[in-house]
Amino acid sequence: MDVYLKVDLNFAAMIMLGAVCLIAWKRLDLKEQLNKAFLISGVIIILEMFFEAATCIINGRPEPWTATVSVLLHICLFAMAPILTYYWYRMICLWVFPEDKISKRRNLILAVPVAVNLVLTLLSPIYGWIFYVDNENVYHRGPIFLLSILIIYFYFLYSFTLIVHHRRKIVKEEWIPLLVVGILPVIGGVLQSVFYGILLMWSCAGFSMVIVYIFLQQRMVHLDDLTGAWTRGTFESFISKRVKHRRECVFGLVLLDIDGLKIINDRYGHQEGDYALRTIVQLVKGVLKKSDIIARTGGDEFLILLDCKTRERIEQAISRIHTALSQYNAVSKKEYILECSIGAELFDSGFVDVDELMDHVDKLMYQNKRKKKSSREHVNKME
Repeated sequence: MDVYLKVDLNFAAMIMLGAVCLIAWKRLDLKEQLNKAFLISGVIIILEMFFEAATCIINGRPEPWTATVSVLLHICLFAMAPILTYYWYRMICLWVFPEDKISKRRNLILAVPVAVNLVLTLLSPIYGWIFYVDNENVYHRGPIFLLSILIIYFYFLYSFTLIVHHRRKIVKEEWIPLLVVGILPVIGGVLQSVFYGILLMWSCAGFSMVIVYIFLQQRMVHLDDLTGAWTRGTFESFISKRVKHRRECVFGLVLLDIDGLKIINDRYGHQEGDYALRTIVQLVKGVLKKSDIIARTGGDEFLILLDCKTRERIEQAISRIHTALSQYNAVSKKEYILECSIGAELFDSGFVDVDELMDHVDKLMYQNKRKKKSSREHVNKME
């Protein structure tokens, strides 16, 4: 009965997370790296909870085969734990940086502790470094057990730091729950490490993943499916709250309209038009600061909120956008070029509200579009 009371939470979390993973496998688009990382993390957590519960059930049993099974289960338990938290880190990165700005080299370096833990775990049955099972089939922590725990917690804490540091890149309705989700397994793990014998870490991680799935579903509403930019509704909600809750609210607003998207759709097909949209968003994200936000507000229109306080900063951002497009066009080998018309202004005390600012940048954008059209017509006449 005592053993059952120790493992019942694990089994409850396994059943719940298993059902969620099954639903996620059928409903989520697994071509997206974030969804794939979620599913992999969920499966590993289920296995970890199973291994942990199984080790408790056979711990101290006298049957001759149980000692060997206990060692194998503990190898799986300790070897897979950092792999799970590493995927947790990857999942948070993909959430914070949908365009996947994290380099492969950085991910490889951060995977080194996983490899170190794997080697130490595989050698533990011989040297008893992380764990050992005595002659009576009783599990014991090894002299460097805490090193393995620190490696596991490192990825949780690093993910927690990413969420806090880049909170402006995450929809406000999501980042606070993400913090809670990230810290639950840490709290469970600390309690489990301090109070030897209770099982909380992986069950807390399992319940956290259930919460993550809820926000993955909500995220589909907050982000534009095609481009990964924010939706118009999410952007307008964010900007209205920002203006409302800050006494001195100054920022740059840029309206970007893609030139000739209809021609691309008509001549080369809508798939090529979709590719053009995704490409422009990726290029723009690549030159923005981490605190800047881009949202798709129409078929070929995007609003960009620049976290700045000067007109000079706006001009620099616009210049970088045009440069990025020019560099892309120079090497793309496409039969069309990507261009955009832009209207931009600084929101300060000169505007009554955000609506007035949006009307103003909209007029500036159309002035820019007409000027470019007039310039092209003049060039054609000269030719």
